[in-house]
Amino acid sequence: MINNFHSLLTKDSVILITGGGKGITAKCAIEIAKETGCKFVLVGRSLMLENEPVWAAGKTTDKALKESALLSFKQNGEKASPKKLDQRIRAITSSREIKNTLAEIENAGAQVVYLSADVTDNKSLSTAIDSAQAKLGKISGLIHGAGNLADKHIESKTGADFDKVVNTKVKGLENILANIDTGGLKFLVLFSSVAGFFGNSGQTDYAIANEILNKSAHHLQKTLPDCRVLAINWGPWDSGMVTPRLKKFFEMNDIPLISSSAGVKVLTDALTKKSIPPQIVVGRQLAFPTSNSTDQQKEIIIRREIVHSENPFLDDHRLGPQAVLPATCAAAWVIDVCMALNPGYFFTRMDDFKILKGLTFDDNTHQCDVLIKTENNENSIERSYTVQITSQNERGKKVFHYSGGVTLAKDKPAILSGRPIEDQGLDKSGARAGKNLYSNGTLFHGPAFQGVKKILSLSENQVITEVFLPEMDLLSQGQFRAKTVNPFINDTVVQSLLIWTQTYYEAPCLPSRLHAWENYRFPPFGQPLHVILDVTYHNENAVTGNLMVQDFDGNAYFQFTGLEGTISKHLKRFFKPKIAASA
Repeated sequence: MINNFHSLLTKDSVILITGGGKGITAKCAIEIAKETGCKFVLVGRSLMLENEPVWAAGKTTDKALKESALLSFKQNGEKASPKKLDQRIRAITSSREIKNTLAEIENAGAQVVYLSADVTDNKSLSTAIDSAQAKLGKISGLIHGAGNLADKHIESKTGADFDKVVNTKVKGLENILANIDTGGLKFLVLFSSVAGFFGNSGQTDYAIANEILNKSAHHLQKTLPDCRVLAINWGPWDSGMVTPRLKKFFEMNDIPLISSSAGVKVLTDALTKKSIPPQIVVGRQLAFPTSNSTDQQKEIIIRREIVHSENPFLDDHRLGPQAVLPATCAAAWVIDVCMALNPGYFFTRMDDFKILKGLTFDDNTHQCDVLIKTENNENSIERSYTVQITSQNERGKKVFHYSGGVTLAKDKPAILSGRPIEDQGLDKSGARAGKNLYSNGTLFHGPAFQGVKKILSLSENQVITEVFLPEMDLLSQGQFRAKTVNPFINDTVVQSLLIWTQTYYEAPCLPSRLHAWENYRFPPFGQPLHVILDVTYHNENAVTGNLMVQDFDGNAYFQFTGLEGTISKHLKRFFKPKIAASA
């Protein structure tokens, strides 16, 4: 089977395998041993008992072990709780499985050392690896297969659950690489999971851990150019951590299991091919959304803490002393949540988005809930949701902040083509630079939102601006990163409404409602855009307009219909001209 391992594996190769005493990595080690006769260092958390306790001797079935273990508890005057009984039996069965693995490897003519060590404990791991290399030689190949599970819905997970799952994969890899000569590695294989590639319900921590391995493979391939680096995103095997209960679940959901022989062949083929990308997926999504899957759960609540200190842009969006969350960030949040529930869909429309009570910050944290209700989702072409963002005040009363409707579609929206600004008979009588708007009291925004570069035209019925925001690093974007839509660009777009009311009513306005948002494509950082605001209604208390955002060729990014703002002269106290610092 493995006749052409060429230089990656020879009889003198020394392979370090984590999680290698049992399960799928053990099966891989046995098959490689049969074909190459090389040397193995297997690392696992489980103890391999030199001598089994008397009560376990000769007991080969689960039933016999259980009966004998219960008797030993009774004879020693100990209480046999289910947990203690399971631990005692598992110690025996685990040790036996490790011994069987070692025996099969040795029967194949290969040398093997088993190390009982926790890969997250760097000190003990270092000592163990040093002793193994002193006996067998320098490590030349690595298969990192150690893993842990703590499957729960995210609201039930604890910090300990997260550390247990993520550290085994991530900290484990870091510790191993710190204790071997990576320059001498000929191959490095990371056992990842389709949960990292597709995600999976109840496995947020496991998905994170495996996706870090995936990205690590791409990075390590660049830093170790003479080593074959590969992250294999495995689907479920018919052994290892897949319990009989899980097998039944996979069968019911028509998710095929990877047989041990097929899995081993994938690994060995990956090591023998002349070229292969650093990440491959073997298996498919663990849960498939059907056309009515979201209807089976009519309501979903997602909780999030919005932390002032983690969102530096808030300090550039202040009304007086208080930082205010831009409504565009709230809209982007609910859109991203809906998108996350529907991989492969596109955001096409938002309807009746209302700002009920904005979120303000005084160096504090808000815990908010997004409530998502499904609408008419019988077909797979389009999916619609109503969404709300709420929180609780200090008296425990629910506060409604934002609401609206989100529509997603299976097909990418066609880009609406229009006319360039220059072809629309531009009235340049009101043209001026935009930078003074942020210092003269017209606009209140700080540097992160100072995107209006020019007013190209300003009249009683229309404002046309040129908007530009430079690339914004991810740290500056905080918890509201530009993904599906760009909340930072969108905020600069909405500033046109404020410019108009300040000009014609000498009073500020704040957005209060958006009747419809038709989305065509993502507006990028670092590229100038044209914003056309047509004012359709106004009085001293309110203004309504339609916004079109397009590139210089007239091709649309998105359009707002029925953007409403509330005008208030009382807001003028927050729009005072900024006094320049003296030289």
